[in-house]
Amino acid sequence: SAWRLRDSTAALAAWQILRPAEAQPAAEAATKVAVKSGGQTLLAYGNYVLRFEGYLPEEETVHQLVLSLPRFENASLPALAGFLPKEARALNSERYITGPVSLEKFAPQLPPSVVAFQFDTEGIVGRFTDRDGSVDLVVFSYPNHQIAQKQIAAFQALPGLTAARQGPLIGVVTKAPNPDAAQRVLSQVQYEATVTLNSNAAPPPQQNVGDLILAIVKLIGILIGLATVAGLLFAGIRVATGGGFGNIRPREEAIMSLSLEDEGPKQP
Repeated sequence: SAWRLRDSTAALAAWQILRPAEAQPAAEAATKVAVKSGGQTLLAYGNYVLRFEGYLPEEETVHQLVLSLPRFENASLPALAGFLPKEARALNSERYITGPVSLEKFAPQLPPSVVAFQFDTEGIVGRFTDRDGSVDLVVFSYPNHQIAQKQIAAFQALPGLTAARQGPLIGVVTKAPNPDAAQRVLSQVQYEATVTLNSNAAPPPQQNVGDLILAIVKLIGILIGLATVAGLLFAGIRVATGGGFGNIRPREEAIMSLSLEDEGPKQP
């Protein structure tokens, strides 16, 4: 079976809903987002969710299969899933929130107006096992720190909930046995920004005055040599053609003249 979704985020959300509660990670599958349960393997690949019954194709076979699927897009998975704490998290309890409908289903305690989906807000729900009992945590991701800072006050004003901000993330505990358990789980939400530093470029080499003068002298020598060769070549051509040099006149050619005068008829 195959389901085509809008993008990789929607595919991840659908995969989380479709996977069986007792499913185990399938390390041998073609993607990291894969589980197996009995003879069934369920995996998310790009904007598709694939389910194989009774067998698991080889990795290369799956790659070739998805390339033949219509409108396949292999965008990266949302980074938000990586910010949900892993310690003491219940197996397969994660659910992705992409809008008011999924919010109502997985975190009905939170009103959509407070979550503010107009900012392209996304969230993920997880259940955790604390020493005092079960804790439900939702982590929302906002486009930047400023928007999250404005929204945190609205979350903290909701009765019976515990909320805190970490950078552009807001964590909200919607269910906990006591405030201490809520704080223990909430404190695990950590945001680490990825900063790329450009290495300093090496400074351009400094010009050496001595090398510059030497280069100029070499250039002048080359130009003088070219001028000398051109002059000798020109002189040779002049001599070969009898043109002479400068003001030295060439040898004058002898001219033979005939005196032919028109004499009239002689008188007898």
